[in-house]
Formats: sequence, C-alpha cells, structure tokens
Amino acid sequence: MLQRSPRLPHQTDEIFLTDGGSETWLMYKRGFELPNFSAFHLLNDKRATVALREYYAAFAHVAVELGTPFIFDSLTYRASRDWGALLGYSAEGLAEMNHKCLELYRECAAAAGLATEDTVLSGCIGPKGDAYLRNLGLSAEGAESYHSEQIETFKTAGADVVTALTLSTTEEAIGIARASAKAGLPSIIAFTIEKDRKLRSGETLEQAIQSVDAATSKAPAYYMINCSHPVDFGPELTDEPWVNRIRGLRANASSLDHGTLCKLGHLEEGNPDELAGQYVDIRATHPKMNVFGGCCGTDFVHVEKIGRALLAAT
Repeated sequence: MLQRSPRLPHQTDEIFLTDGGSETWLMYKRGFELPNFSAFHLLNDKRATVALREYYAAFAHVAVELGTPFIFDSLTYRASRDWGALLGYSAEGLAEMNHKCLELYRECAAAAGLATEDTVLSGCIGPKGDAYLRNLGLSAEGAESYHSEQIETFKTAGADVVTALTLSTTEEAIGIARASAKAGLPSIIAFTIEKDRKLRSGETLEQAIQSVDAATSKAPAYYMINCSHPVDFGPELTDEPWVNRIRGLRANASSLDHGTLCKLGHLEEGNPDELAGQYVDIRATHPKMNVFGGCCGTDFVHVEKIGRALLAAT
C-alpha cells in the first residue's frame, strides 16, 4: 500500500469537512433498508453500492469546490464484532468489509479529484451496544478488548485516524482511546448529549472529557460532539480551557430529542441555512474548532452550506 501523509485536523487550523447522516440519507432519500442500522452491509448490493458512491462523491466534490480537506467517515460505524455477527459475518468476513469501506473512500476521493494531502481516511467506530442506552456494564478494559479488533483492521487497511461516534459513556471512550494509542492511530472521541445537556450515563461534557483525558494521558487527538443539536450542546461550550479539546461538530439537522427522531418514520432535514449560521456562531467564540459535518437528517446540502458559511466568516 502506498504511503500517505494527509494533514490532520489537530495539526493545523484549517477547516476540514466531513460527511453527514449517511444512514438517514440511505433510508429516506434512497429507500434502502439498513438491518441493525448497518450501512457497511449495503456494499454487498450493487445498487446500494452505487448509492454509497454517490453519497461520498457528493461530499468529496463539495470539498474540492470549497478547497478544504475532507474526512471520509461513518460507513464502518456498525462494522464491529457483535453487530457483524447479527448479520452473519465471520471475523474474516467482517475484516474484509472494513477494508472495502476504506477502499470505497479512496475511489471516491480519486474520482472527485481530491488531493491526497486533503484526503483523510477515518476508521469509524460506533458503540458496542445501542448508542441511546446507558450501556453501563461495559468497562474500559472490556471496551479496549472489543474495539481493538476493528482498530487493528483499520490500521492494516490504511486508515489515518480512528473516530468513535455517538459515545454515551466515558468507559467506552477510554477503552477506544487506549486501543487506538496501542495501534499507533490518532483517536477522535465524539460524545452525544441529551436534552438535559448530559451524556446518557449522566456526566456533563466537561466531566466526560476530563475523565477520558485523565485516564489516557490525553490520548485522544481531539473530541467532537455528534448526534445532538446546537440548541442543546451550544450552552455547554463555555470559555473554560477544557472546551478547547473539542475541535469538531456533527450536529443533527433537527433539535428533536433522540427518542422522538427515532419514531418519526420520516426524514427531518431541519433548516440547512439556520444550522450553518449556528455553526458560524459557535466557531466565532471557539476558533479552535475546525472539523464540521452533520449527523441525522443531514447530507451534502447541509455540509456545503456549513462549509461556505464558515469560510465566508473566516
């Protein structure tokens, strides 16, 4: 495999874009069923693979047009052992699918003309269990053991970073950060918070970030917030030093709570222009933030508006 050396977000102040709500786009915009919310599984279907190429190519073209680096992410969110087993994958078969996902990223980047130095391949990890349950039985040691399998696969597949999305407990975050450090890959930890402005496990963002940093000697390259909305997490972003560890946002399109969003049965896209304005307002007071994408209900339309607004305000 050719050696790559893209710029990474924690190494520069440049704005980086990443993708949006891949699962909600696939389900509601293209009509695909996602068993166990597993988008990677669609690579076994030719028609779905075409849609996935369309999805990532659209983001890559936005990045090329705006002149920003792009972080390819999210497709391997449910491509870990327990979720793969529910779909009948062996360890070897699941590893092959993780490799296919990263190869798809490479192909989409090349087709869009995205420069190598602007192409960041992220091995995306989701929680071992349901992201919206407390999952308090998983220890840091158990999380490290479980997630290390997928992280080692990412390493052999040529990932540049590991991104853990929608984490709701510090123990799982600690385990992922430790496993990534042992594999020699930078880790990005993305927490999701509820309407009470806390993680599902009860910690505030401040408590969660400080706990993970203390337990891992600040192993994560940086933190993100995802699958929440600026009206919920915005007030938590004070001017205290711990907030500087947060460098990225992947907000939901809607401010509805997670339980309501899951029961709607349709796509809630929100107002892309309003969301872009909220991102601009947050970055104005927190200029270290430089990674921007979306989560549930968002797609390349939202991310393009976000990117344009941020660049215009810079």
